[in-house]
Amino acid sequence: MKPKYLFISILWAAASLSLTSCSEDLNSPVLPEAGSIVLPEAVTLDGNLLFGVWEAETSYGDNNQNYFEEQYRIDFSTVEDAEAVYSHWYTNAETGIRDSVCDMQYSYEFDGGTVILTPKQTEAAAGAAVITATHTGNNRLLLTIDNNGRTDSICTLTRTGDPEPSILSVNKTLPKEGEVVTVTGRNLQFVDHVYLPTTEGEIEITDFTPGSKEISFTLPPANYAQGSIRMASTSAKVNCYSPAYMFCEACVFFHNFKSEGLSKPYAGSEFEYTVNDMGDLKSNVVNLASDDLPEGHSLKQAQGLVHPDSLLSFYGDTPIEWPVATKTDDKKGYLRFSSGDRFEYVLNHCNGLFTERTPCSQLAIQMDIYVMSDDKPEWNTGYLSWRLNKDQAAIDGSMSTNVAGWEKGAPLSFAEGWRTFTIPLSEFTATQAGAYSTLGGLIAQLKGSNLQTILAIVNFPLDTLHPATALSKFQFNVANIRLVPYTTPANTPIE
Repeated sequence: MKPKYLFISILWAAASLSLTSCSEDLNSPVLPEAGSIVLPEAVTLDGNLLFGVWEAETSYGDNNQNYFEEQYRIDFSTVEDAEAVYSHWYTNAETGIRDSVCDMQYSYEFDGGTVILTPKQTEAAAGAAVITATHTGNNRLLLTIDNNGRTDSICTLTRTGDPEPSILSVNKTLPKEGEVVTVTGRNLQFVDHVYLPTTEGEIEITDFTPGSKEISFTLPPANYAQGSIRMASTSAKVNCYSPAYMFCEACVFFHNFKSEGLSKPYAGSEFEYTVNDMGDLKSNVVNLASDDLPEGHSLKQAQGLVHPDSLLSFYGDTPIEWPVATKTDDKKGYLRFSSGDRFEYVLNHCNGLFTERTPCSQLAIQMDIYVMSDDKPEWNTGYLSWRLNKDQAAIDGSMSTNVAGWEKGAPLSFAEGWRTFTIPLSEFTATQAGAYSTLGGLIAQLKGSNLQTILAIVNFPLDTLHPATALSKFQFNVANIRLVPYTTPANTPIE
């Protein structure tokens, strides 16, 4: 996915240097001097101690016009893995909004006293910078950044805990019995118990394949309920969680994609709308049942996989030739609907999972997808374009987001079946502040402005990590589009 928001934290860190800095005494932040700071001599640090959780908190100001607080956290993997995850939270008292940029992926080099953190390809392309962490003794790391040739301090971290497992993503959040679910995270080698939510309470998955970065298991039969995956680590004495986006059946707002035989405004269907006349709902897309697929459909090649019962196929019954587009609005096919009405449907049927006041930053659109490119089960070119305002087709439009699940040299594989594709609502920059920043506000604005949504797949260069290539055969299948929670609960101690 193209992470529009990922660069904000580093840029904000650099910008905030004119406002605040963590001193060696974390409880007494001081303003930085105008010139470049002088780095202290690095003090030797045991690599086993680097592996763990490092944090800092700071604040400044004394009223709601100038008060600002920040929290930084870096989770270092083992020196052998040489990976780290950077997170930055900040709260402005005037708005009361706690914003965050979490789980930015870095690799690092450690020479025994200094750590050089280099953003991974996606983060670097989005603007993230190299960070230097200098051990100053007593398990304290001074974070600095090069700001146009000047060395600026970000803050000083202290080691706050031993390594803890955490969940970053799940490949299938609406899985069916018999499907393999893969949980991606960090420090998962410490996990020894896996639990899933059911209507009768949690059940333990006793047969899973362990790993430091992935844990996988085959979903057994059960009456599953909406909630989080919980993973327990006896050695770390903590539980870690996925967001509560598992098994969100009640949050699905497109399942069968049917509008046939109905007239405007398609009352009682998934296309029912309250905005002005919408025109054609579908163009070169077809809704199908998986047990009645036409000959030549890409899923006919996907033997032995579990398929959703209903799906939508771009661009029809069979794969088509897919040339590189000449513009971002080159739609070979699309789905048209009202996001305002669809989001309101979920709000009214989610059993209180979220409310009108829920910040959009805590929500995401999810869908299950299966892509076939030149007879290979993979996605390797093009992007999905979700336009809250159908007329906004620009790459960087505030009411649209253009996202891909693959990167240059790293196609997204569907060899193990359908995958969940996630679009955080924060990807729409309009939702990051103002009237659009809560779910109720977003719905009201979309409906009040009679905005129509276009969902399209576009084979146009997105950025340097996502060039476009022509394909002779392409088909993009979508199922179970839904609105789900997207906040990761904090780890909790095992009693």
